[in-house]
Amino acid sequence: MNKQQSYTGRELISAVYATQIILIIISIFLGFILFNSFSDFTQLFQINTEILIISFITGAAIVLIDLLLMKVFPEQSFDDGGVNRTLFSSLRPAHILLLTGLIAFSEELLFRGILQTHIGLMGASMIFIAIHFRYLKNLFLLVNVTCLSFILGFVYESTESLWSVIIIHFIIDYILGIYIHYTYKEGD
Repeated sequence: MNKQQSYTGRELISAVYATQIILIIISIFLGFILFNSFSDFTQLFQINTEILIISFITGAAIVLIDLLLMKVFPEQSFDDGGVNRTLFSSLRPAHILLLTGLIAFSEELLFRGILQTHIGLMGASMIFIAIHFRYLKNLFLLVNVTCLSFILGFVYESTESLWSVIIIHFIIDYILGIYIHYTYKEGD
């Protein structure tokens, strides 16, 4: 049993919340340094019906592809050391909603809103991939997170809206988190 698999759900939950808070703090710090004004930053949060449609369709398509791939490839293809399974199987659905919302917001704020805006799609994607280091040991997950990062980056560039990628990221994490929860749940 590797070290990741020995963590309890509670330890993982605490680590995930701490990590997301750190990402938000880094985003705030870098935002003050890199944006000329607060209004330049707030322009990233535009939203309209077209952005919502693009976000929901893209998020749903990615989830459907992931679920299909889970049926085609062996289970070990999706093994991240047991982290997602331990985390999501121990949470109630409402808590999964809260946690995945925070993850989507904090990661997209940093990687698309701050980094991609200032260092470009390639740089932001390389950092996004690196921060998901537990996926680096599994070729299938590495390809998956790489494709996801570039899709999010392209959507962000085309919509010029952080909400588009926050919504996509949330849809993916929430639905797959719920899928893991009901597939492996430890009990409510």
